[in-house]
Formats: sequence, C-alpha cells, structure tokens
Amino acid sequence: MTLRLALLDLAGTTVRDDGLVLDAVLAGLRAVRVPGAGPRFPALRRQADATMDRASLSVFGDLLDGDMCRARRADAAFTARLRVRLAEGMLREVPGATTTMTLLRDAGIGVGLASGFEASLHAEIVDALGWTELADVTVCPADVDGRGLPDPAMLLTAAARLDAEPADVVTAGDATSAMVAGRRAGAGLTVGVLSGAHRAAPLRAAGADAIVDSVADLPALLGLPS
Repeated sequence: MTLRLALLDLAGTTVRDDGLVLDAVLAGLRAVRVPGAGPRFPALRRQADATMDRASLSVFGDLLDGDMCRARRADAAFTARLRVRLAEGMLREVPGATTTMTLLRDAGIGVGLASGFEASLHAEIVDALGWTELADVTVCPADVDGRGLPDPAMLLTAAARLDAEPADVVTAGDATSAMVAGRRAGAGLTVGVLSGAHRAAPLRAAGADAIVDSVADLPALLGLPS
C-alpha cells in the first residue's frame, strides 16, 4: 500500500473535545426550547452523545424528530456557541496533532482534515489552530451535499482532490461512524483513535484496522521517522 493521503477528523481526534461539542449541542437544543431537564432530556442527551460525530444538522434533525426548520435553528445556535468557545481560546489541539501532520507531510503523505461542522466554522477552527498551511485538503458535509459520516462521500471527495485512490488513504477518527465510512470507501487503513467519542471495542466492531491512543501515535503506526 502506498499512502497518498491521511484524512484526520477534527473534534475528538485532532482537536480536544473536553465536552465543548456536547455543550454546543445542548445550547442548540435550548435555542429551540427543548428544556434542559424533565423526563425526556436524559434520553436526548444520550442520543446526542451517540450521534454527535455525524453532520451537526443531521444530529439535530434526529434529535428533533425530523423537524428540519427547528433543526436549522438549533444548528445555527450550535455553531454560534462553538464560535464563542473558539474566540475564547477553548478549542485546542490534541497534543502532538501538529507534529503528526508535519511528519506525514515530510513523508510525502497529504493531510486532510474532516468534520461534521458547517463549512465556515470548519475553516475558522483550522485557521485558529494554525493548520491552514498544513492541510492539503479540508472537507465537511457542505462539500458533499450534506452527506456527513458514516457516508463515505467526504473521504472519496478528499481522495479525488489529491488524485488518490481510496486504497491510498489512511483515515483516523474517534467515532464508529468514521470507521464505517473508511470501510465503505475502501480506505487502505482505517484507524480508531481513543481520544474522543468511542472506546476500542465499538471502534473495532465498526471496522477499525488498528487502534491508537492518540493521533500522535499515527506516525509510529505507519512506520514514519519521528
């Protein structure tokens, strides 16, 4: 296998979550008058925890029983909340993420950054963390007609932009949906990362070829010089 592209997830994989995404989901729900207490709320929170690795608008659509008008308002509040946290300096890289990207590029492997965020927020996060020049390609659901994980469209689009075959791609993510997408796309290597949403057993069950504690461990897994 000749690797041409490493497609890395943002929140939970290269960007520390620290509960900020769930906090923004709850802010989105409050914006459409879903109470933060009461008999339904614990189930909503569990559902949000389980699905927040997907496109944010899709998550809100599910949480709000398909009411896409309310989902769009909730998603706007979600994005606004994350922008505030970004401005406050609360979104930080997973330790070693920048070094990993640098080592990948030094080895001739392109770097891609993927997320389920709205396009401008995705770009703002990448820029704020100083990764604009490190990322050869960025992709989010807006680039693929809203098809976030576990649809393989983002991986296939990122590979096509670098004239790479899916088999030339290593994808790394912290959620089962990223593993499913990697498998569906025919990625050469699908790596589960234990710094975010899901643990080793569900990541393996979803199709991970390998599990690492952190994205910082990816270069060693690929046999790259440190």
